[in-house]
Amino acid sequence: MIREYEKEELKKKSIDELTHLFMDIINEQNLVLIEGIEKLIEENYDQFKINMNYVIETTTEVQVKKVFESKIFTSKLVFSKADRLKLFNKINDIKNIGEFIANRMLVYRIIFPDNEFKLRLSRILDSLKLISNDLLSAVKFIGTDLKKAHDICEEIKEERRKMRKIEFQLIHRLYHYDMDYLSRTFLYLKDMVEDIMMLADHFKNFSEYIQFLSIKYLIFR
Repeated sequence: MIREYEKEELKKKSIDELTHLFMDIINEQNLVLIEGIEKLIEENYDQFKINMNYVIETTTEVQVKKVFESKIFTSKLVFSKADRLKLFNKINDIKNIGEFIANRMLVYRIIFPDNEFKLRLSRILDSLKLISNDLLSAVKFIGTDLKKAHDICEEIKEERRKMRKIEFQLIHRLYHYDMDYLSRTFLYLKDMVEDIMMLADHFKNFSEYIQFLSIKYLIFR
């Protein structure tokens, strides 16, 4: 899926190129995570495990992160170094959240209560893929078109608002199934929905930070 990079190859890249590459790698892992949950919905447990383990075990992004950190302190950038580091760390947080979700989802083999639950969960995952890819685009526009980055982030926030309605419908539906609230199935499904909400909220918060940067640096242009 994601190829390995030689250190010398990475050293030739600019700060912007390293940021874009890092975001590409993290976004790809995030899409593998989402696809894994979709495979779980389809009851394709073998592929589900493959995807989750891929998210957990892949460390390609670490190479890029190390080179980025070694170059940031000696570079001359349009953005302040502090803003660049914060942006980079917010991208890295996506990996940390995804790895947490993947580990937690492997602890128990779930059976979904009904097709309606699966359908609504699939709708949330479609939105999650959309805002993940939009965030990728917004990060890449930061260096070239701040207004475009700002507008994409507004779309992310709007999609996040739409997701919340379905998420709370799922939680409400879950609490009204005829099952023990302390059962492993109930707890697993509740954690899964809340974990997806956590990742989506991080995307929304990240998009707001990009909008902050857009406004901050547009003032000085």
